[in-house]
Amino acid sequence: MLPDIHRRIVNAKYVLEKAASIQAESSEMSFSISLLLLHDAIELMMLAVLDHLKVNVKNKREFLDFWSDIKQAGLPEPPDRIPMEALNKLRVGLKHNGNLPNPQNVRELLPRARGFFENVLGSYCQMTYEDVSLIDLIPDEEVRTILKAARQKFKDGDKPTAMADLKIAFHKLDNPEGKYLPKLCVPEKPSLSPDIAWTEFGKYLGQLHSFMEQCASRTNALMFGIDPIRYARFTASGPGVQWAMTGVPYVSHWSTYQEVSLENFDEFISFLIDYALKVSEAYIPLAVRN
Repeated sequence: MLPDIHRRIVNAKYVLEKAASIQAESSEMSFSISLLLLHDAIELMMLAVLDHLKVNVKNKREFLDFWSDIKQAGLPEPPDRIPMEALNKLRVGLKHNGNLPNPQNVRELLPRARGFFENVLGSYCQMTYEDVSLIDLIPDEEVRTILKAARQKFKDGDKPTAMADLKIAFHKLDNPEGKYLPKLCVPEKPSLSPDIAWTEFGKYLGQLHSFMEQCASRTNALMFGIDPIRYARFTASGPGVQWAMTGVPYVSHWSTYQEVSLENFDEFISFLIDYALKVSEAYIPLAVRN
């Protein structure tokens, strides 16, 4: 498969997963937006697959032409026409007639859309849905490599190392080589003598510094367009990582992470993908900053 077609398939999956995540808002309009994104994701996948198969298509085509296009090319007809036709009817009703879809119908279409992806990828691209990694969207090659290896380590049972790799990838996104990420930084916590640190005043200073750290992190998340709750959940999870002047990370684990499921781990990776895409737009070359 050509790299540009693979990239288009990755983009299609990204749109599909965005359609899934927006359903969690559970508002009337969130399901309408999800429906539009589901339709767009399916169509992006169709066009990428047709291009991969070198199928000639009409300049002006309809959503459901995918089935006849594949059949006319002498290939086995794709499955899932009935649920995709239902999706298309809901989308036409929303976009052209202003009819808001039934939320339950949109919920039920999500696994059918994923099934369409799985079936089409398997039939015409010799790939599975899981083979299409959204990690490939991350611009930084080193971060991509770290996260792909981390997911494999997690699946192999090495959860501590995998969780540490997530924090290392996060650090590298915040400190890109040759670039600067404009964000709020909290002043370094003062070093207090033991006779002051354990007084009420010393405890207050510690609490104040923690509060400032939380305010800065949430402000940074909002500034970059990141959900501050997801940001807080990620930063509070996993090990503590300190970096030496030489660039070597020192990891402190507080848990064996046995309670962390693969679904939880994939959500952390999903956060890092979104974070990487957002902060990459904010990077400033060091030459400009200086």
